[in-house]
Amino acid sequence: SSGSLRLVGGGSRCAGRVEIFQRGTWGRVLAEQWDEQEASVVCRQLRCGEAETAYNPPKAERGTGPVGLRGVRCAGHEASLSLCNTSLAESALAAG
Repeated sequence: SSGSLRLVGGGSRCAGRVEIFQRGTWGRVLAEQWDEQEASVVCRQLRCGEAETAYNPPKAERGTGPVGLRGVRCAGHEASLSLCNTSLAESALAAG
């Protein structure tokens, strides 16, 4: 399945670090370049309106714990983060 998203540590439901729920656990979402395109998709998926800012913390501030998605690249028009060009931390999904 596409998994569920949440934002944590930002003070409201529509702010914070992106996490995805897959295979029974919440994991971080990592992107080399997290910008307005990716943030817009997350905000749309969570029904939070348009993204105001895209925060890309330095590596030391990205937190610890399991990684759910890495290498996220969105065009900005996708309906959900799972439709972006992503690499699952574990290759559990087959193409096609």
